[in-house]
Amino acid sequence: MAALPLATAEACDANQHMISSGDLRALQPIFQIYGRRQVFSGPIVTLKVFEDNVLIREFLEERGNGRVLVVDGGASMRCAILGGNPVQQAQNNGWAGIIINGCIRDVDEINGCDIGVRALASHPMKAYKKGNGEKHVPVHIAGTRICDEKLMHQIG
Repeated sequence: MAALPLATAEACDANQHMISSGDLRALQPIFQIYGRRQVFSGPIVTLKVFEDNVLIREFLEERGNGRVLVVDGGASMRCAILGGNPVQQAQNNGWAGIIINGCIRDVDEINGCDIGVRALASHPMKAYKKGNGEKHVPVHIAGTRICDEKLMHQIG
C-alpha cells in the first residue's frame, strides 16, 4: 500500500523545532492557484527578473526533472512574466511546478496543463524581452528567503 502524502500543516506541526530555528519555512498565503496540479514539490531553481521573461523561457526549455522554478518577479502587477506556451513546455519537459512572484497570462491554457503554477494574479499585458535577470541566486518572496538547489550544494 502506498504511503499517503503528508499535509503541509502536519509537516509544520511535526517540526516545530525546525520552524523555530528557521530551517523550515512556509510562504505567506499570497498566491493564486493555477494549473491542474494542486500540490507539487521538488528541488528548487531560483531566478530573479523584473518585467522580463526571457530567462524564464530559457529555464523551462531545459529538462525539469521534477524541479520547481521559483521566480522573484519583484511582485510587479504591471505585466505578466509567464504565459501558456512556456507552461506547456515546462509540463512537457517534466517540471513539477512554477512559482511566480508576479503575474501570469493565458490562464485558461495554464489551467489545462498538468503542472502546478502559483502567481499573484493574472494580467493581459506581456513582459519585455531583454534577457535581464539573475539565475541561481537567493530570493525573498512572501516573507521567506528561498535558495536555489545549486547554491545549497555549494553551501553544504
